[in-house]
Order: sequence, then structure tokens, then C-alpha cells
Amino acid sequence: MLNKMRLVLALGIVILLAPMASAAIVADYTNSYTIDEVMAGGGLVVGDKLFDSFRVTTTSTQGTIAPGSDAIKVTGVIVEGDYGLRFNGPWSAAAGQLADSTIKFRVSITEPYLSQGHLIKDNGLFMTAFGASPTLDNGMVSISENVYATDPDAGFNQPVANKLVYYISDQNNDLFDEKDFYDFVQGQPVALPEIWVVKDVVANGGLPDGVGVAHVSEFFQTFSQVPEPTTIGLLCLGSTFIFAKQKLKKT
Repeated sequence: MLNKMRLVLALGIVILLAPMASAAIVADYTNSYTIDEVMAGGGLVVGDKLFDSFRVTTTSTQGTIAPGSDAIKVTGVIVEGDYGLRFNGPWSAAAGQLADSTIKFRVSITEPYLSQGHLIKDNGLFMTAFGASPTLDNGMVSISENVYATDPDAGFNQPVANKLVYYISDQNNDLFDEKDFYDFVQGQPVALPEIWVVKDVVANGGLPDGVGVAHVSEFFQTFSQVPEPTTIGLLCLGSTFIFAKQKLKKT
């Protein structure tokens, strides 16, 4: 589980995976790929998880930057034992402008891990590079998301988790959110072989006649599994970088 006070990003690590049936890209924890490249490659394998079925839609006003699937990049990460993705993209908006990208994707446990009982029990969202003008013009950045047990496009289903991170000012922000999955019908926590994530990344420049500005360029998404992963099969080829939460990049 991602500790709120510490973010550990292991770079330069090779996972010794069993042969994959799919032709998906296997993350090497150093290279970034656009979402277009990931979709063309059949998905991205990070540890025991496959990230695929990406879809990106954008809404923006003139003069903003709302990146699409050809500009949003993802990198495989392992954060305190949890596998996930780092997202990079130039979301930017000035006063009276709005840049908005909706990102949908599936996360599923791969074989042989699925047969060994691996399931996904929670996920975390952590914004790390962002900015908004500290004025009364209400510039802000936010990332909200719903997590589903099945594809929400296939019909209505109740989310098993939802999250929101945002930054308005140093005094008004919440940069981390993590939740266990919860079955509202059964009324109990659940762990799942696959989930669907639908997130909305927004840069809002604030009032049209103001001087507001807002941007976000990096955030992390992590997923905890059961049973807890071990270090067996990890060969460290690089350095491990430790970032304190209080040193997040506000640019």
C-alpha cells in the first residue's frame, strides 16, 4: 500500500516474467510510451498487471492544452511494492480557460499470477507535478476517477471506488487519495481479477477576467494486490529514488 508520507519509485528494474500469451509491451521501468504506442502494442505489462483498452477524450477551450492519446505518456513503476503507471502530459489553461482529458483503461492480472490467486484490492492516485496561481481567481487543477469491476461502457454498474486529488493553493489541496474496493451491493470489501478506471484530468484557469493559470504535468496511479508481492524475481539494475511527500514538485 502506498504510504502517504513516502513515494518510492524504483527505476531501472527488470521483472523476470513468465512468457506472456499476448504481444503486450513489457515495462522496463525506464522507457515512456504514448498511449497510442501502448494501444498499438497490445497494452503494457507492469509486474503482474496488464494495462490496456485505453481510450482518451478531450475537451478544451481555445488557447489551452488538453493532451490526447498521442501526447499523454505512461511509464511502468513500482511504488512500495505496488505496480502502476506514471502519467505525463501538458495540461495547461490560462484565465477563463479549461483543459480536460478523460482517460479510461483496464487493469487485469496476468497469468500465471491469476491462477496463483493474485487479485487487485485497492488503488491510489498521487499528483506530483502541478501548479495554480495563488490568487482569488480560482485557478485549480484536479484529477477525479471512478473504478469499476466491469466495463462501464457495457452498461451501468456501481463503482467499487472513487477518488479526487486537487490543488488550488498551498493552503487548499489534497494531493493523495487511496481506497480499498468495496462492493456496495454485497456491502463488503472486494478484491478483483480486473478493474476499469475512468479518470478526468482538469486544468481550470479560473475567472475569465482574472489572471489565473493552472497546469498539471505528472501523476501516479498504483494498485495493491493480494497476496502481497515479494522481491523474488526482481533484478535491480539502477537506483531507487525516494521522494518525500512534502517535496512534491509544484511548478
